[in-house]
Amino acid sequence: MIGNLLRLIPAEHRSVLISYTALTFVSVILRAAAALLLVPLLGALFNVTPADALTWLGALTAVTAVGWVVDMTLARIGYRIGFALVNDTQHRMADRLTDIPLGWFTADNTAMARQAIAASAPDVVAFVANLLTPFLGAVLLPAAITVGLFFVSWQLGAAAAITLPLLLGALVASQRIVRAADAADSRAHNALTERILEFARTQQALRASRRATAARSQTGATVTAAQGATMRLLLFQIPGQLLFSVASQIALIALAGTITTLAVRGGIGAPEAVALLIVTVRFLEPFTVLADLSTAVESSRGVLANLRSIIDGPRSAQSADGAGSRIGNSPRIEFRDVSFRYDGSDTDVLSGLNFVLEPGTTTAIVGPSGSGKSTILSLIAGLHTPDRGQILVDGTDIGELDARTRRELVSMVFQHPYLFDGPLKDNIRAGHPDADDKDVRDAMALARVDEIVSRLPDGDTTRVGEAGAALSGGERQRVSIARALVKPAGVLLIDEATSALDNENEASVTDAIRDDPRGRTRVIVAHRLGAIRNADQVLFIAEGMIVEQGGIDELTQRGGHFAEFWRKQEKSSGWRIASVRA
Repeated sequence: MIGNLLRLIPAEHRSVLISYTALTFVSVILRAAAALLLVPLLGALFNVTPADALTWLGALTAVTAVGWVVDMTLARIGYRIGFALVNDTQHRMADRLTDIPLGWFTADNTAMARQAIAASAPDVVAFVANLLTPFLGAVLLPAAITVGLFFVSWQLGAAAAITLPLLLGALVASQRIVRAADAADSRAHNALTERILEFARTQQALRASRRATAARSQTGATVTAAQGATMRLLLFQIPGQLLFSVASQIALIALAGTITTLAVRGGIGAPEAVALLIVTVRFLEPFTVLADLSTAVESSRGVLANLRSIIDGPRSAQSADGAGSRIGNSPRIEFRDVSFRYDGSDTDVLSGLNFVLEPGTTTAIVGPSGSGKSTILSLIAGLHTPDRGQILVDGTDIGELDARTRRELVSMVFQHPYLFDGPLKDNIRAGHPDADDKDVRDAMALARVDEIVSRLPDGDTTRVGEAGAALSGGERQRVSIARALVKPAGVLLIDEATSALDNENEASVTDAIRDDPRGRTRVIVAHRLGAIRNADQVLFIAEGMIVEQGGIDELTQRGGHFAEFWRKQEKSSGWRIASVRA
């Protein structure tokens, strides 16, 4: 935990951390001294000259006052470090999340990242400012008192030195007993967060299927699992608490017995014995504090570990010198024996792909569902990395391009577009934040979004709602196409982007993509013939392999897989719902 904290603290605040650590040791020494000063104070108070106690009282007052000043300074430094840590960590996380390969974003990692980002600010500040100082003090104070007891009585110091590892060992053992259950509880609640968000997002579909009740959905099962994980965590805390309680009682008996023995044998007087019993209580108090803090500290440990896992997550490849400058405006893309499988899978999604996308041409990728078409687009976009083979962009391996170069290279229209809650034109400008109004209007016209704008109450400043809820599915697709067209990228990737459009709009958008003045290299994944009618070449994919490749006319005349696909598409386009008379 401390190691994670040290790695997360910004370099410019390391010197402040040194001051914080030094003041923590000073605070611990002062508190130990305040406790041990009770021994000569009570001894002098009950001596023949009680006035001698005033000297020790003055020393105790001075030590206590200095301790207050040190503790106040520690609190200010703690908040300073905490806020600096939050500011730096959140910026670093934001930068890292844009650079981590998409394969990292599994359901568990996504939930963990969401929890870490949401909880990082309050948890990190609270840990450094409110937990770290008492935690370190509780760990160090018994050791400091033990050293001081050797100056009072070596027998008592030895007894404290023996019980110290016993108490720390019991505390560590109790935490290890709980740690596995705590990790399981954290995973269960991460899953619950994802399920609740999913349950909220899919209310329309759930209500339509009469499954809107949480108890009847997977959310209910996840709630039950989270409750079970919490119950197991509480049950696992019992043996740890029992172990620590027994160790504390053993330590109390050992120290009190040593003090009593010394008093009976005349080694110390009665006043000193009373003072040492108070010191014994002060010796044991920090372990109770540690036990009380353990839950909060364990939670903070998990937050710090999650932050580290994001910041130290896998990095995208770094570009070779000048690699980005060698990429043209309409690059040539070549797949050389490319194979790929998703993490956790034993089967290749793509196997031994070899093809070339010539500059400025349109390539259509067709085939049955699940054959790997969208995965090819993800590889071109650099969202995933091939397991074998090479993807060359104007002769440069795509792995040599950094994340920024890949993002600038490709503009992509996803099968399920996502729009942000804001004005329609801002959703389009998101593809190229530096685009002027003319660029946005041109992209709107190409994607037939201007027709949508004419019907909206506030034109292109109309808010589209969360995820574009104020627009229809076809309208959202046209907005996403305009967003892709406004971006000055050399490669345009389109994944089933016209599937929700009617025939007229599909034809218009397809022509717009063909006539795009940027002359990009275009790749289209589609099931409908209308979307690929302008393609220069077709790749027919089946079971992750290219089974046919060529022009549309060539493949239809060949009579193979694509010809059968074409025939079925033409046949289905003529389907009509016939009226049936009784």
